[in-house]
Amino acid sequence: MQKWLARLRRYSRCAMATEDASKNSKHQPGRSLDYILKGKVYVEELPPDIEPIRRFLEKYSSIRSKDVDEHIHRIRDRLWEIYPYVCIGHFRFLSLKFTLDPRYQTALDRLLAPNSKATFLDVGCCVGQVLRQLAFDGVDSSRLSGTDLEPRFIETGYDLFKDRDKFKATFVAGDILNQGGDGDSSLEVFDGKMNIIHATSFFHLFTWENQVRAARRLIRFLNPDDPEVMIFGRQVGTTTPGDREGARGSRRFLHNATSWQELWDEVGKLTGTAWRTEVDEIEEPGMHSDGNTDGTLRRIRFGVYRN
Repeated sequence: MQKWLARLRRYSRCAMATEDASKNSKHQPGRSLDYILKGKVYVEELPPDIEPIRRFLEKYSSIRSKDVDEHIHRIRDRLWEIYPYVCIGHFRFLSLKFTLDPRYQTALDRLLAPNSKATFLDVGCCVGQVLRQLAFDGVDSSRLSGTDLEPRFIETGYDLFKDRDKFKATFVAGDILNQGGDGDSSLEVFDGKMNIIHATSFFHLFTWENQVRAARRLIRFLNPDDPEVMIFGRQVGTTTPGDREGARGSRRFLHNATSWQELWDEVGKLTGTAWRTEVDEIEEPGMHSDGNTDGTLRRIRFGVYRN
């Protein structure tokens, strides 16, 4: 149990927290996201980019507009009690910016194609916000799946979106890095069945070696007979790829476009497969809101495709 908790603290999607969990900052409209978040781990004030999830919860979850903010705060504090990750303290787990990635639209188009039976897996799904957006966009939720190391995040997602009786996605809690053999076999249910995998704020939590392990596990999830499979997402990148210190002294490897392709070249050699990658650097506020002063850090979106 202790080893499981230690890995959770290091590797869940929302990791990268600091030890400071102080509550501060009241709502002051008009302030920038960078100003609100700078140097803080937990903020009271909802960020200015919260409006899309407000509208989503009103339409998808039928929450009255006057109750949405209180609902968001209540769920955020419940997640914070599970573990105080920066993305929870900053409300980033509610961001719908993934819809701006052209690869999201590519995935959506395939899932909505006439007679489509394509399947979608969100790795490190947290509360399942990506899957709910796909369902809201018209995808049959029975073809959607999610996995996270922390089952309480998954359970809280049902309360956040109030859809326990209508959302038919498959959720499985499991450890991507401890699969097979004497390890955790829970995720074998997905093996060979997925056409599209989404992995945001995931790979950047690991060392190079564990990124290779995770990528090999994702390949096992993919349908081996589908030449159009895709893995996509976003993560923290850098102009100077290499090891960085992560939360609580852990190590993680950050990429640029060249090193990201090199990683998948290595994975391809180990699995007898071949992969082509794409990387886009994106401009976004809040990049250094946790006080990190590393000027080489960037936010990047990526796609991985069969070659």
